[in-house]
Amino acid sequence: MRNITTTTRTMLLLVITILMGIAYHGEAIACPQVNMYLAQCLPYLKAGGNPTPMCCNGLNSLKAAAPAKSDRQVACNCLKSVANTIPGINDDYAKQLPAKCGVNIGVPFSKTVDCNSIN
Repeated sequence: MRNITTTTRTMLLLVITILMGIAYHGEAIACPQVNMYLAQCLPYLKAGGNPTPMCCNGLNSLKAAAPAKSDRQVACNCLKSVANTIPGINDDYAKQLPAKCGVNIGVPFSKTVDCNSIN
């Protein structure tokens, strides 16, 4: 079996992300899309440190995909559900993620946020 280089793996993930973005263009955001954007953030959300560039790119993609209040509320509920389902996600790291990536998406990252209060 051939080893896939990091560059090849990164390019493949980028292509998949772009294709998924095209597939969702013009439609309301959904949890699988939110999860895809932030999958690269899971190591940071569990261990802290600094998020990877791929994680921050996903966060930027999420921001672009959730421009409307209703989209941000859906994204909030998706994030809250994942945070409460996957063991080991640290709520403090989650709250710090947007600032660490320099992205304000208008969705608080927290296990206890009231997603109906999102503007």
